[in-house]
Amino acid sequence: MAGIATRIANIRGLAKTVEKIVDRRPYPQARPGGSHPPWVPDPDRYMPAATRTRWPVNNTTNAWTFTTGLNYQCSKLFFGSPDYPTNTFLIPFVGFGLTEGGNAPQELQSPTADFFIDKAKFIHPITGIKYPITFSSLAAATITAGTGIVYGEVTLPSNLPAWTVYGVETYYHGTVGQTYVANYRIQRHRGEKYWAAGDLASVEALADADAPSTAAMDPDSLYNTVGNATNSQKMCYGPALILAKGWDGRPAPLVLADSLLERQEIAASADARGNMGVGRRWLDQRDSVWGSYIPVVMGVPGSKSAQELTTNAFKRWDLIDAIKTTFNGGKDIWTCVLDWSGRNDTNATVASTWANAKTALPGTRVRNRYGAGTHIVGVTMWPTVSSSSDSGRTVAGYSYSTTQWTSVLAAANALLLASSAYNKTIDVFPAFMSDTDPTKPPAAETFPLGNVIGHPGNQDGVTTWDTIKLPNSIPLGARIMFEYQVGSWASRTLIGKTDNGDGTADYKVQEVFATVVLNENAALLGHAYTASDFIHPALHHVLRTVSRIPQSEKLKLYP
Repeated sequence: MAGIATRIANIRGLAKTVEKIVDRRPYPQARPGGSHPPWVPDPDRYMPAATRTRWPVNNTTNAWTFTTGLNYQCSKLFFGSPDYPTNTFLIPFVGFGLTEGGNAPQELQSPTADFFIDKAKFIHPITGIKYPITFSSLAAATITAGTGIVYGEVTLPSNLPAWTVYGVETYYHGTVGQTYVANYRIQRHRGEKYWAAGDLASVEALADADAPSTAAMDPDSLYNTVGNATNSQKMCYGPALILAKGWDGRPAPLVLADSLLERQEIAASADARGNMGVGRRWLDQRDSVWGSYIPVVMGVPGSKSAQELTTNAFKRWDLIDAIKTTFNGGKDIWTCVLDWSGRNDTNATVASTWANAKTALPGTRVRNRYGAGTHIVGVTMWPTVSSSSDSGRTVAGYSYSTTQWTSVLAAANALLLASSAYNKTIDVFPAFMSDTDPTKPPAAETFPLGNVIGHPGNQDGVTTWDTIKLPNSIPLGARIMFEYQVGSWASRTLIGKTDNGDGTADYKVQEVFATVVLNENAALLGHAYTASDFIHPALHHVLRTVSRIPQSEKLKLYP
């Protein structure tokens, strides 16, 4: 009996040992129940390892310029890591800038001179330790205007845990008067900062103290606004991409995109991992069956399919291919192509012209570059509203041109759903539209939020005010609409929040209120659009659309 007991104990011990080994495996395999196809790990392959990365741009109207006393700068940015452990990071920084709008994504917005990275640091999310990022073993690097690419590298002493949010600080400077490119608008609620001073030591002191952002670089008056360099939240410089080793084999889409993938960056509505808009949120959703995917997004707001991977739009592609050759042993940093572009290729009368502009990019130029076997998934296009009789309050108030829905767009979407340019297609159009009228998107009435509770400050009819008391369930970054006087509605964007501990919160709004007394208990709605042009969906519309695109559509990303 003693021998049997000993053997049982040994078996139990072996089982526990095996269990521990399995628990340590950093690479999840196919889940039971016929979910996704098996993931084949390749832990030595650099793959996308950061949400929120964005290509640098500049502005054709008023360029970003280094000014006196502010020409040494530091950006502190936070990125979401993949849902698997990572350890060795490759972080490209570039000296070219893309155009937003117009000829986007052409890379025509170069700085007027070289600028310099003084140092960069990787911030560990758990310990807070800052690890130096080096460039060919050096702390500093020169960013050559128009053509420069430098690769930052850092290896952590142990694996960064899965699904964390880590930071990168980039210290850089240029000559007073020269222009520079930049990629990021600071997301204050996520702890991001933007400092500037006249010398490196002063900027380092601000960063070491984690001081508030330098007011001139991130003023309240411009926070959460998108426009040009004089009337929008300023942008700071940082990594163009962040890649890491440790890949567990899940899909990594290379995304052809415009602003309707991730929306123009209006900072306060970013989620905890920095994601904006429908596409990035949907891909990054931590679904229990399908998992989250971090993409390589190639476009910027204003991008046209017809202008991608053609004249003046090759530098990003050359960069990712150089990483494939130099760092990845001939393996791409992506596994499939997801075409979420085409909305800016509008043709008002001929659906085939519109559809062909979209499908020629993946079907011809991408396949010519990467081979006929490239797995490409197409996504249908969304409409925009021509006008609204009630500022977007009701679905019935929307108007369309025939281009937007009744003929041309519908026909263009039908063509791309049948196109041989794609191995698979995802029809996201229904997810974007309202329940009451499937030919129109949702309006503010779709998102009843209760009532305005009050205004924390003085309502004397003379003093302007920029705060409002609401139920604390309203998400930061939302655009709201409320009946401030009977029959009169106003819209505001929520950019700050102070919880009162009683189910209410005092919200700071980006747009200062006029000298008006608030209607008591005003009806409160969530606005569906960010602005009166009805192009970019606001937060409530974004979240609704994400929830209506099944996560099972991710199956189509597998060859």
